[in-house]
Amino acid sequence: MIIFCGTVTVSAVKETIAQINDAADKADSTVVLFDADKIAGFAHIESAVAHAKRSFAEGKQIARSLSMEILVYASGQRQCSLASKFGLHDGENKVYVLILDGDEEKAAVLVREIVSECEPFVPNEEKLKAEFGITDAEMEAAGENRIEELIIERVALVDAWK
Repeated sequence: MIIFCGTVTVSAVKETIAQINDAADKADSTVVLFDADKIAGFAHIESAVAHAKRSFAEGKQIARSLSMEILVYASGQRQCSLASKFGLHDGENKVYVLILDGDEEKAAVLVREIVSECEPFVPNEEKLKAEFGITDAEMEAAGENRIEELIIERVALVDAWK
């Protein structure tokens, strides 16, 4: 598994996704781009991957593809239509890039032709609280700098909501 941060300018979402999927196909990999404003960090993505892989292994997945199943878990939602907003949008995108399986190094080279790698992002706690419905009371109970852990709990709860 490779995860890195990057930026990409998107003029047509479907076109950019097709380019990313083409790179993934050439390396027999799964590649997922996440809207960085909706991701709490690398552990958030790693948790979503683990849950999505397990749901596929057990035949209990919601989505038809592993990449969409990962987005479902990352979003903390059980509906693919809600999970898709965790992906690309038109304009400037700050993204986390996930490369999984196959020839990951080859996929990384190909994806870096589309996405410019950058330094890791600092999560915006207020945006994340709003996105995941995390209350001030939860934040207070969890303690300082624990937003990623609360979001990982939301990821795990998707299984309970299935």
